[in-house]
Amino acid sequence: MLINGNVDKYDRETSECIVAYLDLLGVATRMKADRECQKISMNKLHNLYTSSILLSKEIAIEGYEEIKFRIFSDNIIITKSLSKDLTKRMLDIKCVLNCVSHFACSSVGDGVGWLVRGGITIGELFIDDTMVWGNALLKAYDLENNIAIYPRIVIDSEILHEIDKDKSLYEYIHQDFDNIIFLNYLSIWNFGGQMLMNGFNMMQDELSGKYAERVYPKFCWHMNYVNRELDKKNERKDRKFRLELRQK
Repeated sequence: MLINGNVDKYDRETSECIVAYLDLLGVATRMKADRECQKISMNKLHNLYTSSILLSKEIAIEGYEEIKFRIFSDNIIITKSLSKDLTKRMLDIKCVLNCVSHFACSSVGDGVGWLVRGGITIGELFIDDTMVWGNALLKAYDLENNIAIYPRIVIDSEILHEIDKDKSLYEYIHQDFDNIIFLNYLSIWNFGGQMLMNGFNMMQDELSGKYAERVYPKFCWHMNYVNRELDKKNERKDRKFRLELRQK
């Protein structure tokens, strides 16, 4: 096909990928704020993105260098092609679960102080520097938009079937009170209590103690999740680093 004199060979196609679609909660509101707030938020988001890419290159897990990131507005896509070889396939899945976990930890910590919600699935996807296309994107978006509700990253049943083949990946998942399976991103983070507490306080400071009706349950969920995970880790004796929700 000729467009402006360029010949397109129509050689693009989708391939099987593991795809995470993430939404940073509250960023749209920050875009509507005053210019200085917009500037701070935009640079926070950019630094969160670039630091995640750098971290993905530093972590010594084979295949990390093949992970692709895309960011638009307050949404992030993290994806990787899946191998047909079972051993490599499990490593591909671990790479993305680990990468998304690092991204989420960085987001809720005191370097940023933003809640993140999302979905992770497996399916067909095409991604390059220009476009993202495929059913996997639609599935991951649906998990984030319609299923997650709280600041959690929902794991699709497609991934759960894969994880059953490698029990070592169970550490990345957790079943919630409503039976939804989500990414236990704090499984990778030890001794992060102070950073998580400071990050939570930053979130509350930003709202000045005024919680919208739809926001309050999300803060409660995040607080309970973090405190529960800290109790399970080596920090169970250090109770001063626990999240506390200020009264409305």
